[in-house]
Amino acid sequence: MGRASKDPMKKPRPPHFYLYEWLAPLYDLGIMLAALPFGGEGRLRARVLDEAAVKGGQKVLELFSGTATLSLMAAGRGADATALDVTVGMLKAAREKAKSQDQRIGLVRGDAAELPFPQGSFDSVMASMGLHEARPGALRGILSEAGRVLKPGGRLAIFDFHRAEGLPGVLQSMIFTFFEGETARSWVRTDIQSLLSSLGFRDFRRVFLAKRSLQLITAKKG
Repeated sequence: MGRASKDPMKKPRPPHFYLYEWLAPLYDLGIMLAALPFGGEGRLRARVLDEAAVKGGQKVLELFSGTATLSLMAAGRGADATALDVTVGMLKAAREKAKSQDQRIGLVRGDAAELPFPQGSFDSVMASMGLHEARPGALRGILSEAGRVLKPGGRLAIFDFHRAEGLPGVLQSMIFTFFEGETARSWVRTDIQSLLSSLGFRDFRRVFLAKRSLQLITAKKG
């Protein structure tokens, strides 16, 4: 059976977490504008789905789902998609968006470090621009939980920041200072390949995007 959550809503959150509750109705607009320099949101998210090898008939879990755009796109490919987020505002916006698109997806409020799903539940687990917001020390637990709920041979896909250099590094540092915080700095310093290997993942693959300021990682459960 899956693990019962210890009420993830009571754990300390970074300050910008509370902004997401209030800004959820504007979240999609912000993401769309932020993705324009990189070819557009649709193109980036489709790349995540392609790397995760999402297809019809699969069970797919999206962590840190926000308004569940990625889950809705997975459902459009015929997958049985579940979106998990800790913020009520984001899930409410996701529910409204799913209704407007006439798509059916699962929406679950929960903590990615304590997933409320049985072992081996999903063919794919995806995390798009969410792991850099994980609480200090929580990353290993989150990825361990992702591995637990994956089926043997299931695929993990991570799309997030990569440590940039030169001018892109300067711009990234400004973004971290004014918008993201220390969790993002900790994330780009992490040796994610070694971490995933220590958790039993194999076939690590990484693609760099946007002058190496973004990375798309895939790995399989061993």
